[in-house]
Amino acid sequence: MSKTGYSPEATPEVFEAPSFTFNWRDLAGWQADGIQFSTSSNEAVKMYDALLHQAIYHYNDGQLGGFGGTTAKMTEADPEFAMGKIFGLGLDCFATNPKKNEEPRKKLIDFSAKAKEQNLTKYEKGHLKAAELLALEDYWGAMVQYQEVLKEYPKDPYALQMAYFLALTIGETPRLYDIPASVVEYYNPSTPFYGHVFGKICFGEGERGNYDASEIAGRKALDHFPLDNWAHHALAHNFEESGRALQGRNFLLNSARDWTTGTTFSHHIWWHTALFHVQLGEYEAALQLYDDKVGPMTLKDGGNFPLSDGSSLLMRLHLEGVDIGNRADEQAKGWVKHNDDFVSLFYDGHNSFCSLLAGDRAANTKLLENMREYVGGDRQGWNKDVTSNVGIPLVEGITHFMDAEYAEAVEKLAPVMPELQKKIQGSKAQKDIFRQILLHAAVKSNTKENIDLAMDILN
Repeated sequence: MSKTGYSPEATPEVFEAPSFTFNWRDLAGWQADGIQFSTSSNEAVKMYDALLHQAIYHYNDGQLGGFGGTTAKMTEADPEFAMGKIFGLGLDCFATNPKKNEEPRKKLIDFSAKAKEQNLTKYEKGHLKAAELLALEDYWGAMVQYQEVLKEYPKDPYALQMAYFLALTIGETPRLYDIPASVVEYYNPSTPFYGHVFGKICFGEGERGNYDASEIAGRKALDHFPLDNWAHHALAHNFEESGRALQGRNFLLNSARDWTTGTTFSHHIWWHTALFHVQLGEYEAALQLYDDKVGPMTLKDGGNFPLSDGSSLLMRLHLEGVDIGNRADEQAKGWVKHNDDFVSLFYDGHNSFCSLLAGDRAANTKLLENMREYVGGDRQGWNKDVTSNVGIPLVEGITHFMDAEYAEAVEKLAPVMPELQKKIQGSKAQKDIFRQILLHAAVKSNTKENIDLAMDILN
């Protein structure tokens, strides 16, 4: 490792890392955890378990053909496996624009109608109700429904995962502790995902500012299963929020062999590694990480979440006065196809400042036009409510900031920032980019009132 942390020579592309090895539960195994299915196929429920492990630990099982191959094996074992259909169709509907993604919603409606004639278990019926709420973009209702499932089936990993991430999506920060804490007593070291429950508690405690309790839970999670990249990620948040950037940087670089094994989430942990470099003033290392890891990974994926990582890192470096060259251009091109998604205002804010970083004013204008149509349209749900309240001022404020109209930026951003920080998707670390933009606007406007505002933000 170099004296400033990351260097491509010290972090090889391929590690001789441990692998994910599990014994998938058959019907009897699920029954032992209190969960019943309507299928009689042991193989189908084993593949369902394999899918859950890949989703929760963020990896693709090569022996099973990854997520797609596992799904195919599950369907082959039982083409009518109800929970398999509920799982797949629910995820296909989640965080997508209904008008751009109609097919899975139609299939879910058809399945739901036919399900009334089938002998679904109570467990499956609970999950079907939650999936229907996801399709309607009712994320609050879906979160509550998954919590209802958890009350009866506390060792259900899928209900835990979905309730938890819906809480993160809609800004329900207290539930990031409350949800896993409500089921942890039912787990023991032999229960699947035992350590992961503590990883979730680690993140929830950290978001509440309980850093000691958070670190204890995170260490316990990794002691149980070192490849749990959510636990690594949760500890990274702890180190960042508690002002331990050096410890956080070294922790992630020294444990990279483990958390990079979960390939579908590693781009985000590389992003956290880069943030530690930024906090430490190691800007060249942060740029190198963008070029080697964050940029290529986020662009290859092309989804809202990965693009938010790449865009946020570049914006943070830009705010620090670092010359990012034309790197924002490629990120901005990736955002174009999402200009009418409107699945999360958090992403739309990143889309806006990234387009302007790249000098693509037309794309930002189109985003704002589309947002006004969305607010006035017939779509419903959590994101519609949040965007209606604070979305347009956010994008207008970002636009003013990038145009060096700092007083106007403060005028737009300051009134909506408290609600924005409370209600939009993301962790404190992720949402902080919008506070940073307001902070820089307040300082650069150079009025006494706005300097006082800047001091309040810093304190």
